[in-house]
Amino acid sequence: MQKDFLKMIANELGGQTAEGVVNTLYGKKQVNEQIIAKKLKLNINQTRNILYRMCDEGLVSFVRKKDGKKGGWYVYYWKLEVGKSLLKMQESLSEKIERLQGKLEEQRNERFFVCKSCDLEFDEEHALLGDYHCSECGELLELKDSTEDITEIGKELEEMNKVLENVNKEVEEFEKQEGKKRLRKAKVEEKKREEKRIAQRKERQKKLKKESKGKKKSTKAKKKKKKSVKRIKKKSIKKIVKKAIRRIVGKRRK
Repeated sequence: MQKDFLKMIANELGGQTAEGVVNTLYGKKQVNEQIIAKKLKLNINQTRNILYRMCDEGLVSFVRKKDGKKGGWYVYYWKLEVGKSLLKMQESLSEKIERLQGKLEEQRNERFFVCKSCDLEFDEEHALLGDYHCSECGELLELKDSTEDITEIGKELEEMNKVLENVNKEVEEFEKQEGKKRLRKAKVEEKKREEKRIAQRKERQKKLKKESKGKKKSTKAKKKKKKSVKRIKKKSIKKIVKKAIRRIVGKRRK
């Protein structure tokens, strides 16, 4: 049913050939315009004209990619904008229903006159201006029985309201699916962010460990230096004392 609605709005806004574009793109992520042209049995310029017309209405979108095999030429890939197309269908049906409702009110509340010879219809204002005579042939106008028109418009309105109801359901379902996709995407992104945070935390911890090891080494080196200085001092003091004792003993012997 969704595909039928997409084809209907494509036909309305892009012409009958646009239905072929929907058939080619429906259910696919991106399709090369050369493939689309081949499927439609049109040349590339004709295909692009249809695609650009649909693109202006928001029914399709494209991305450009460089093709290394073709000397760096840009290749266009197209995709069907299902959500936007359904919303366009919804909008179009709502406008048609509104116009029909206005027409139905006119048929119910106003009087119309017809010229059977010319098959022309006049509202009461224009009929009065011509003194209830046809402006083309001069024949006397007859009051129109609007019962049949009212019935036909009523049936058409009923059918359109049913279609709109189904389109509304499709839009609702599509938005629900898109919501699930966004939720899944958000979860994946959150997981990636969490993994990144964990990796950064581990990196910081490694850095801190290295820094703390460096500090410990420098502290040990300082301690060793102090100890060696103390030893040197002790040795020098011992030497000075020994020299002093030798001098005193030497003097006594003399």
